[in-house]
Amino acid sequence: MSPITGGIGLHTHHRSITVVVALFITSFLMLPAAAQVRGKGRVQGSVTDKSTGKPVAGATVTVSGANTKPVVTKTNAKGAWSVLGLVNGTWNIDIEAPGYETVRGSAAVSEMQMSPPIKSELAPAVEATVPVESGPLNVPEEVVGAVNEAQELLRIAEGDSFTKADGTSATATADDVKANSSRAAALLENALPQIPADTDDRKKIRDQVQQVLAQAHYRAGNVAKATETLQTLVATDTTNHTNALLLVNLYLEGGKLAEGKALLEKLPDWAISDPTVYLNVGILFLNKDSATDAVTYFDKAIGLDANRPEGYYYRGLANVQLKKVAEAKADFEKVVALAPESPEANDARQMLAGMK
Repeated sequence: MSPITGGIGLHTHHRSITVVVALFITSFLMLPAAAQVRGKGRVQGSVTDKSTGKPVAGATVTVSGANTKPVVTKTNAKGAWSVLGLVNGTWNIDIEAPGYETVRGSAAVSEMQMSPPIKSELAPAVEATVPVESGPLNVPEEVVGAVNEAQELLRIAEGDSFTKADGTSATATADDVKANSSRAAALLENALPQIPADTDDRKKIRDQVQQVLAQAHYRAGNVAKATETLQTLVATDTTNHTNALLLVNLYLEGGKLAEGKALLEKLPDWAISDPTVYLNVGILFLNKDSATDAVTYFDKAIGLDANRPEGYYYRGLANVQLKKVAEAKADFEKVVALAPESPEANDARQMLAGMK
């Protein structure tokens, strides 16, 4: 779902090969399940370039939930998208576009009430090369080959042309993506024990290969193994906040709210720059009728970006649950002031009218 964004040089006895690994494992795809989506709910949004504010056309939006097949759509020329026919519940929403880092989030959908539009900003992908500074790593050549092969398999997205194991050409289906990811995971599982962590350089390689392994397990539909792999990484390097945030997302996706909350609270405030992380946690608490916890995270989201109306909107809903009328009114009034033409503002006006 997102480009591979980092690189490091692996040296064998005979040649130097660049192994590209994901520094941000944001290309996770949800595994299709058997059930069909036949609800009356709707979710919609818009996608813009974070640096320019211009709409991003042609971005892929994947909406997925428990026991459902993912619904995939594209943004139009104005960066807008919508998905119909959803049932009540929390839906994962992944947005990707070439040249951008992927955005992952979630939204609560009600068949009785339209959800507010989701405004997403895509940041340009940043390529980073991590040089090896202390000479040859002497990683076996077959290991380098296996890691490279695994990464090539993970680059194949649904709809891409690729060469199958028997040498024939085909257009990748969702099943092909899953099968390729499973094969990539197997290659990486076999390669990993042959990359020791006895030097800083080798440990760096090993950690990054484990990141790719987590991605492979996720794309193959094995969320448990992806979670286990990230747990290992987080346990061995408590300073890597990127891995910790990825693990938080997997915990939340798997319904492990307590684990996600506990890990999130261990991270320093400066490690989180996107308020969407806090909004997602707050919405999950709101859906579990734990409005007090929800307010805590909506407060954090607003603290990161006081000009985004969503934080005030959801905090207003939480304050309604808590019967804090004055606080709820202040939040809804802020939504109207910040984005008077937005659907959130329309909902906020209705809530305010009912409070008079």
